Amino acid sequence: MQFIKILFWVLLLVATFIFWWTNEARASLDLGAAVVEARVSTFVVGAFLLGFVPTWLLLRGSKWRLSRRIKTLEEAAKPAPVPTRPASRPANPAPAAQPAPAVSPVDSPKTPGL
Repeated sequence: MQFIKILFWVLLLVATFIFWWTNEARASLDLGAAVVEARVSTFVVGAFLLGFVPTWLLLRGSKWRLSRRIKTLEEAAKPAPVPTRPASRPANPAPAAQPAPAVSPVDSPKTPGL
């Protein structure tokens, strides 16, 4: 796929150069304070680049921003690592509460009047 992309850009560059080289017609552009005189093909390629470059920069910026956002979300979605204790050191459990001794019916206090 990378080869096809490089081939496309090389062919586009060659075609643009051939277009620029073969068009000899000259034109002038009045910018108010200055007049620019150049080949018509120079103005065509310049107008193309004037529209293409800002759009391409916006695309690259949005792709960069979205890839950063995706990376952040993927890192947040990873499960937290489970801490493990070393095998050489036993864990010290908290002392368990002793259950209250059961009261037998013989030891229970007698209620008067019954």
